[in-house]
Amino acid sequence: MRTRDRLAAELRAVADKANADNAEKYRALAARAETGEFDDYADVHVCGPTALHAELSAAGFTKFAGRVAAGEFDATTEESEEWARSQTDPQIVALMQAVGIGPDRSRDQ
Repeated sequence: MRTRDRLAAELRAVADKANADNAEKYRALAARAETGEFDDYADVHVCGPTALHAELSAAGFTKFAGRVAAGEFDATTEESEEWARSQTDPQIVALMQAVGIGPDRSRDQ
């Protein structure tokens, strides 16, 4: 499941347990999350997770904001790789694969 879908699902799950006012805000954030607005590599914000954290904090949703700050909804390795490949000339990617050069993810956390 893509991070954006997992984030939207979690926001909706919290909305289901929240009072009507807060539920509406959580659902609105979920709808935006589903579009990828808060993705690490989206171009809507300089940093999608930081923008989401700021909005959650401003709304007083500190518990969910803490989950975002802790990295629970950061891009997966696969999403990072997909983005990197989309930013690199396809001929360069093909050449790197042909000679066995790939990204060294051994130091990723």
